[in-house]
Amino acid sequence: MMNNLILLSYDYPPNDGGISRLTAEFASGLAAEGLAIEVCTLDGSAIREGVVRPELATVELPRKKLWRELALLRYLLSRPKKSKIITTVWNPEATLAWLLGRKNLYVLAHGNEVMQYPQGLTFRLKAQLRKKVLAAARCVICNSRYTERLVRAIAPNAKTTVINPGVDIARFSIGLKQNEAKERLGLPQHKSLLLSVSRIDDYKGHDVVLDALVALPVEQRQRLHYVVAGKGSHLDALKRRASELGLEECISWLGFVSDEILPLLYRAADLFVLCTREDKAQRGVEGFGMVFLEAQAAGLAVVGTRAGGIPDAIQEGRGGWLIDQDNSRAFGKHLDMLLTKPEQVSEQGRLGLERARAECSWRHYTLNLLSVLEKY
Repeated sequence: MMNNLILLSYDYPPNDGGISRLTAEFASGLAAEGLAIEVCTLDGSAIREGVVRPELATVELPRKKLWRELALLRYLLSRPKKSKIITTVWNPEATLAWLLGRKNLYVLAHGNEVMQYPQGLTFRLKAQLRKKVLAAARCVICNSRYTERLVRAIAPNAKTTVINPGVDIARFSIGLKQNEAKERLGLPQHKSLLLSVSRIDDYKGHDVVLDALVALPVEQRQRLHYVVAGKGSHLDALKRRASELGLEECISWLGFVSDEILPLLYRAADLFVLCTREDKAQRGVEGFGMVFLEAQAAGLAVVGTRAGGIPDAIQEGRGGWLIDQDNSRAFGKHLDMLLTKPEQVSEQGRLGLERARAECSWRHYTLNLLSVLEKY
């Protein structure tokens, strides 16, 4: 059994982002396996609401830039050099550990942060630093095969492996009937519900769903309702597009959805869709797509694109389907299936839940991570 395991993460509860949640899950999981793990993160007292921080040995750093880096350097110098260190991103946490010559370094890679940088001297220097840090790590732990390809493209000598994220199956498998969930949320009872949960950014592809809806015959469109959960920079533009297409009456804009509401939302829906595209110019991509796992853990069939790491999150025929990015016609066929052969969509929901239980729990992730820490 290994000792002196350190987790360095500026993105950690009470932050509520995807990296924060992933970090909390595997840190708790490693502790449950008997590892003595110490977390070094930012002071969380300024965040009044958010994800509950796990009850683990924790050292807090000041949040102010530069002061936090100095505090992190002092922290690392105070810990044994042989400590195994996991960082949730390559910079600044892994960079500072590398600068101090720490050899037992494991770096998580998620997608956007390992995409190619734009042109320019500053970016060239940053790219060189990133290459050195990733190559020096004992292992770069990638969330998908796509992310692993990105890492190998920028740091060919890096040692890599893929561990797909997990999902809290019990949290999303709620004992509630669909009509009860709809009633609680105030959503139409007698329509089939499409659901998207994500930040509202241009590359997330909500417009593909709008194009598919407007292409349907009016009679079919009137039997559907599109529920959009999330907020972001593209929300106003997306609402204008929906209005121009005459889709206002068949869309509900929910904005930010709390952790308590999210399982209800998945339970109320009939089909989950997120048509994220890979936007290299804006460095936008779905490195994996944890929302697809959440939907499948709720027994909901999913549709995603063959872009980024989504093909790792969706196994076609075992919970849903993949379409080419920007292909609204292909998605329209799945809408037709939902309306004419709903039993086939329901069956994919059942298979997705089966897969999530068999392969995608956080315990699966933790054991795979533990195996990597013991191997490298």
